[in-house]
Amino acid sequence: MKNPYKILGVSKTAAQDEIKKAYRTLVKKHHPDLNPGNKTAEEKFKEISHAYDLIGTPEERKKFDNGENIEQQEQEWQGQQSQRRSSQGTRNSRYSQSFADQFEGEDFFEELFRSQRGQQQQQQKAQRDVHYKMDINFRESILGVEKVINLPNGKNLSVKIPTGIISGTKLRFKNQGTQDPNESAHGDAFIEIQVASQEGWTRLGLDLETEVAISFIEGIMGAEISVDTMYGPVMLKIPSGVNSGSKLRIRGKGIKKENEIGNQIVILKVMLPKIVSSELRMAIANWKGAYDYDPRESLKHKDPNQRNEHIH
Repeated sequence: MKNPYKILGVSKTAAQDEIKKAYRTLVKKHHPDLNPGNKTAEEKFKEISHAYDLIGTPEERKKFDNGENIEQQEQEWQGQQSQRRSSQGTRNSRYSQSFADQFEGEDFFEELFRSQRGQQQQQQKAQRDVHYKMDINFRESILGVEKVINLPNGKNLSVKIPTGIISGTKLRFKNQGTQDPNESAHGDAFIEIQVASQEGWTRLGLDLETEVAISFIEGIMGAEISVDTMYGPVMLKIPSGVNSGSKLRIRGKGIKKENEIGNQIVILKVMLPKIVSSELRMAIANWKGAYDYDPRESLKHKDPNQRNEHIH
């Protein structure tokens, strides 16, 4: 037999009121009616109840402390458990009535039954809720958008999509679900947002990342080019001597959310012409002799585990 004092978390010298208080606290935490479907809580509740049966009153506590009739108490406990199980079908709760007999009229049971009513109301309300999925494109997820959907009751619902929303986000609209025919209460409407990807764009927190192609001449000489952002095109200055993979930052062109705003990170990709003319070949050949270089020189002595990223 487990020690009931340890189960209730009190000392052997604890006052009877202290034992009762510890019992009430543990029961409130583990009561099955407050933990529906939780088998661990149910077993813990049984253990707590058994412990209190052994030391919950001065008379029973004296018997336990003196080691009297321990076997008989165990048999009585098992009999009580069987009786409770056989009478479950005639009670609103599996445990509440027999448990309430011990503390009739106390506040805990008002809370217990209020919690049960609340759970029933939540279940009934959930049955009146309606669920939808709404597809939006990448730009709409960044800038926000307002769309209208048609509900089963024939009403149109205006759905305002906030800026920076991500896939899987659920928007709740109170009292826009179905109505109980016997009551005036309505359920809620839940809209789950699905964001389509957009080629060439990646979201990194509040930042947006894009790849922009430049010519090898622009990479060598530098240039000023037009770059698309979610807010329209902007002019971006390309410094001379950039390589593929170089990153440039366009401030304030990321995601705007509350008091924060991200940036757009532009990754440059140096592209050769699709057709190399003979004149270009000749010019490069003449240039090669005077300005040839080894593009792999910087990699020869570089730690392969080292990774540097520079954003201008």
